Amino acid sequence: MGRTRKANVCPRLSRRALGFYTRDAGVVQRTNLGILRALVCQESTKFKNVWTTHSKSPIAYERGRIYFDNYRCCVSSVASEPRKLYEMPKCSKSEKIEDALLWECPVGEILPDPSDYKSSLIALTAHNWLLRISATTGEILEKIYLASYCKFRYLSWDTPQEVIAVKSAQNKGSAAARQAGTQPPVLLYLAVFRVLPFSLVGILEINRKVFENVTDATLSHGILIVMYSSGLVRLYSFQAIIEQTHHLHSLKFHPWRMHFRLEAILGTTSSRLIRRNKREFSIFVPLKIIPWQKMESRKWNVVH
Repeated sequence: MGRTRKANVCPRLSRRALGFYTRDAGVVQRTNLGILRALVCQESTKFKNVWTTHSKSPIAYERGRIYFDNYRCCVSSVASEPRKLYEMPKCSKSEKIEDALLWECPVGEILPDPSDYKSSLIALTAHNWLLRISATTGEILEKIYLASYCKFRYLSWDTPQEVIAVKSAQNKGSAAARQAGTQPPVLLYLAVFRVLPFSLVGILEINRKVFENVTDATLSHGILIVMYSSGLVRLYSFQAIIEQTHHLHSLKFHPWRMHFRLEAILGTTSSRLIRRNKREFSIFVPLKIIPWQKMESRKWNVVH
């Protein structure tokens, strides 16, 4: 048998320039990766070490930027030699960045501040602060405190570049409670924010009394995804939840403060009004959520 003929990169580049790989985005991506692989793996390719560094914390990479020291140091990898963009001041362990997302400026929109037209890093700190940091200077452009009743740890996009979901750590309960076979009612919290500026959409409380044997939950593209120990996955429309709660915000009880909670999100359709003190009361409104596949044929029942 003769030697296997290796694909030549030059004809593939010429064919790509002539539009031979434009049937869909997947074909273009696979072609580009194939060209890159051929260039990197060929025997004649030689590599030169131009830069080396070490980090005690995990190293993250996002669109030409390398992040060290829990996202506090940023290095650009676009040039022939990496260049440090910024390094934020040293901080305590409670102020370290737990997770981060890169936000890009939307196209065709008029923004209130000139700094908003540049990329930002949306960061979550260990002491529950949500930050928007300039991706080029490290300056804190915006910050908001989340809550003190739970530990938020994870960031993800609900709607890419528009809405973020901040997820708390799971509440495992004390060791004594686990040995006794009891679990805390609340598994985790999901805080949903619109970006630029930060504006709270809502906070979901994933309650075991409501969702029963729930093991995890997340939010993606407007769908609340709830997972169970049996392998079952249920999908709920988050937008439908928001639309039903808008009626509550339209009520005017000044100078009263209204607190909306979803702790009985799948319970009965009755409301409870609890008077707390002279200037505060809470309304607990259970919402009946219908699974995603049944949304078109059934209506939501909400008692105001």
